[in-house]
Amino acid sequence: MHLRIYRYNPERDGEPYLQDFEVEPQGPMLLDALEAVKEELDATVTFRRSCREGVCGSDGMNINGRNGLACITPIAELREPVTLRPLPGQPVIKDLVVDLTNFYAQYRAVDP
Repeated sequence: MHLRIYRYNPERDGEPYLQDFEVEPQGPMLLDALEAVKEELDATVTFRRSCREGVCGSDGMNINGRNGLACITPIAELREPVTLRPLPGQPVIKDLVVDLTNFYAQYRAVDP
């Protein structure tokens, strides 16, 4: 599987860039492929993950131009190369991890 992953470390990188990886995922979901990259190829690749069931939303990212969750995105439905970017409109902390402070502040402010 061919992945193009957005990379940016504000402590080291002047500009973000896309890095290519070839990996054999150990499961059917995109999150499995990301975990294989981290475990087998580059331990510095940074992304969030938690429940693996599409409930928490922690692994939200832009997948081939559409926002989605890596844990419930089947690899079989993706065209390669799979381009992964952080969620748009949010400040990037590192790689695919965005700062959700403003999002959560707005969420708490909503009074149904």
